[in-house]
Amino acid sequence: MERKGEILKKTMETWIMKENRDGLDRQEAHIYRNMVKELHQNEQELHVARVEELDQTPDSGADGADSTPRERISQSV
Repeated sequence: MERKGEILKKTMETWIMKENRDGLDRQEAHIYRNMVKELHQNEQELHVARVEELDQTPDSGADGADSTPRERISQSV
């Protein structure tokens, strides 16, 4: 997921430069919007995966108090 995010960011930079330089036609604008949505979705999935990874660390459930803030974060997303 991290690699996919990096590729999307690089591609977005290219589209932004094209938009600033020449503007986008209707089809390009549609592709650009879909790419922005995909980038945001990828970042959200990456965030959730990181939170879940933190929840599964051996020391997170030692006393139970440490896991509560992470649970609150994952539920609010």
